[in-house]
Amino acid sequence: MMTLYGRKPVQEVLSDNSIDVFKLHLAESNTDSGVIKEIKSLAQRRGIETVMHSREALSRISRNRRQDQGVAIDIQSAGYLSVDDMIDHQGDMIGLDGITNPQNLGMIIRSVAASPLAGLLLPKKGCASIDPLVHKASAGTLFKSTIIHSPNLDHGLKKLKAHHYEVIGLTGDAIESLVSLPAEANRPRIFLLGNETTGLSDQALRSCDRYVSIPMYHQVESINVAAAATLVAFRGLFTK
Repeated sequence: MMTLYGRKPVQEVLSDNSIDVFKLHLAESNTDSGVIKEIKSLAQRRGIETVMHSREALSRISRNRRQDQGVAIDIQSAGYLSVDDMIDHQGDMIGLDGITNPQNLGMIIRSVAASPLAGLLLPKKGCASIDPLVHKASAGTLFKSTIIHSPNLDHGLKKLKAHHYEVIGLTGDAIESLVSLPAEANRPRIFLLGNETTGLSDQALRSCDRYVSIPMYHQVESINVAAAATLVAFRGLFTK
């Protein structure tokens, strides 16, 4: 279950019959006209339960009173999983450590959804949360992605290591190159990408089994984390 908020994002969700909606939440203070009227009509047409709330109660659901515009929606997404519920979900993944920019997160989600990767580990603590900005930046791929959430990165990595995952950290000073890794390995791998400014945290670095870097040329020190995620996501297609 994930919750989105804002009038236009909610309207877009309700207009897409492929998205499984659990419940619509509206503030009692909303004026029953324009977009709100259309949202109510779409929900009624699809037989979706609509619950009215005080403005304060609605803000507790959206967790963003300043931007929810009195509207929130609960979505049931088959690809939104808890790391604690993983059983047979095996395959290379990307994990995020401190990615705080919603646009970067949305673009990373889009790359993972379009690639052969098995999913994305998204800690709830320390990373941007899924919101309308992330939804927009993902260009409609948010509900096509496999997103595995955990309370924090350390918890998620411990669970994945219990499933025999190898943790590979991307750092600028690693001697081993990303392109030197084989397309397939004896066990699944999770590639960790760090904060847009500071990179991987000390705790994340201690969790890594090995480190790799993306080769840089022409004295360029680094690339955007979303671009790095794209290289990781598709590297297996171009590696023997």
